[in-house]
Amino acid sequence: MKVLMCDKIIPVTRKIINQGHIFIENGKITKVGEGYEVPQGAEIIDAKDMIAFPGIIDAHSHASVFEEEIGFHQDGNESTDPITPQVRVIDAINPKDRGLRRAVSGGVTCICVAPGSANVVGGHMTTIKTHGMLLSEMIVTQKAGIKCAFGENPKRVYGAQKKMPNTRMGNLAVFRQFMVDVQNYMAKWDAYNRKMKVYLREQKENEINGDKEKPSKLSEPSIPERNLKYEAMIDVFQKKIPLRAHAHQANDIVTAVELAKEFDVNIIIEHCSEGHQIIDYLLKNQIPALIGPTFSHRSKIETRFKTWTTLGKLYKAGLLVGLTSDHPVSPLQFQTVYAAIAHREGLSEQGAFEVLTINGAKILGIENRVGSIEVGKDADIVLFEGHPLDTRSKISKVFINGNPVFDRLRDKDENLF
Repeated sequence: MKVLMCDKIIPVTRKIINQGHIFIENGKITKVGEGYEVPQGAEIIDAKDMIAFPGIIDAHSHASVFEEEIGFHQDGNESTDPITPQVRVIDAINPKDRGLRRAVSGGVTCICVAPGSANVVGGHMTTIKTHGMLLSEMIVTQKAGIKCAFGENPKRVYGAQKKMPNTRMGNLAVFRQFMVDVQNYMAKWDAYNRKMKVYLREQKENEINGDKEKPSKLSEPSIPERNLKYEAMIDVFQKKIPLRAHAHQANDIVTAVELAKEFDVNIIIEHCSEGHQIIDYLLKNQIPALIGPTFSHRSKIETRFKTWTTLGKLYKAGLLVGLTSDHPVSPLQFQTVYAAIAHREGLSEQGAFEVLTINGAKILGIENRVGSIEVGKDADIVLFEGHPLDTRSKISKVFINGNPVFDRLRDKDENLF
């Protein structure tokens, strides 16, 4: 058992605890509060001058597939075909990427790794913890959604290749045709399964009646040919995972939402740079959104109206919003800096805490495991020397699943800061 003795605990989902203890066993939080007796033999971690905060979540990142320190190496964009839902980011994640180590140094303990936005449909996203030697030990959710992209990126990539899509019209035409193809594929398999069920029932009845050799009235149905592109989307149509839609401009955001409504699938908006222009629309449709990377420069026309006020406006309106670095577009180890700027520009302190932690967990569907300091959750905890939203504050220690994965003094020579 480990016991963190803290000056202050910010659980995020309940009120702040002063002079509190956090008890950890088998990687989970077992007690949180004040006035507890520390059992004999427990490992005591003295954080009496520190603030305990939940592990920070970046719900949209490219760390581990767009790697640091190795030039233009990237494994995040399979930009050879505008429709590639069958590719899986899990097959490209490198646990040794220095970006993950820097994430840990910034208190980021959980990220959702996404393919890039070159393709109209880019593939499966995966949620991982940011520390580990083996990817299998780091995975939180293998299927966290299917990445898709609206706006400038696909038309730029494929326009340069002189093939469709070259316009926003082309983006949607390609996407819509693909969705119809998936529906047809699912209908073909549904028909096969129905016929096979009837066929097997007849075989069973003959067996029960002792007529094993009796000729069947039905011929065994032919099994359809499998298609991995279409199979990858079945979970989306069954609403087991959402579409994760790259969209900056207001018109692209609306287009993405209307497409999702047309095909009755769930959707999350990634980036949402002009979301502040269509708050009523997003609220009416209850669309979750991840905001960012606001710290990066306005590199293209669709980011010309991005602003640090977007997070505060959407949060105040009652939308479920999180914060994304879009690493390496902006470095993920500075999530608290981004939240602090958003707080300066109108996001409440509680809102800043939530967009760093529990909101990302809710958007990813993993709030039962991470995102707050609560009994039963993973012991992903960050110890700050100072307030988490004070950009001068240093992170002293980081725990993932109760294990100490970063110590500022111990790791000072790693060139992380």
